[in-house]
Amino acid sequence: MAWTPPIDRRAKKELLKNRRFYRLLSEQCPFMDQDTAFVFYTGLVAVVAQELRRHGVARMPHLGDFALVEQKARPAWVGNHQVMMGAREVLKFYPKERMRRYFNKRQKAH
Repeated sequence: MAWTPPIDRRAKKELLKNRRFYRLLSEQCPFMDQDTAFVFYTGLVAVVAQELRRHGVARMPHLGDFALVEQKARPAWVGNHQVMMGAREVLKFYPKERMRRYFNKRQKAH
């Protein structure tokens, strides 16, 4: 069975649209229209991918770090057979401590 993220994508369909993201980004930067925000963001994604390929880690200032981390070899089911999956690299995100503290503090308030 495939892994599904713990968000209700159907209920939040309007919130997860790409156009909405670029509109919000352009509103934060009044000198940019949505198309310029799109070009800037795709450039940012390309830089992160390039850093991950070259060094295995990419820093997003004020947000956190993306890193390729080796996942240990482990057993898995393939149909009726149990096989040993080899080690592989997985993408992890490590948020900045300040951001973690902010969101943890917000949860205690509710």
